[in-house]
Amino acid sequence: MYDVLIIGGGVSGVSCALLLGSAKNKVFASDKKIGIIAHQKASSLQNGIYNNVYGIPAGKLGSELLTESLSHLSEQYPHVEQIFNEKVLKINF
Repeated sequence: MYDVLIIGGGVSGVSCALLLGSAKNKVFASDKKIGIIAHQKASSLQNGIYNNVYGIPAGKLGSELLTESLSHLSEQYPHVEQIFNEKVLKINF
């Protein structure tokens, strides 16, 4: 059971995971179990080539950014559990 389960390993999902990971010691995130279902087959970022984005080397592929972001997440915030090879089929409330 997770306190926060992020569905999707695209730009928004990974950004959310990085933000919550960096907030580990903040009141709203402390002692919370955080997971991200990182099954990402398609993302608008994945098909891009970035030449004029602050802090990103020219010619960087979007697919590389996604891979590097997940690596960064696991290295810097290992308390955010990355879940691979799973796919969400239904959400019940």
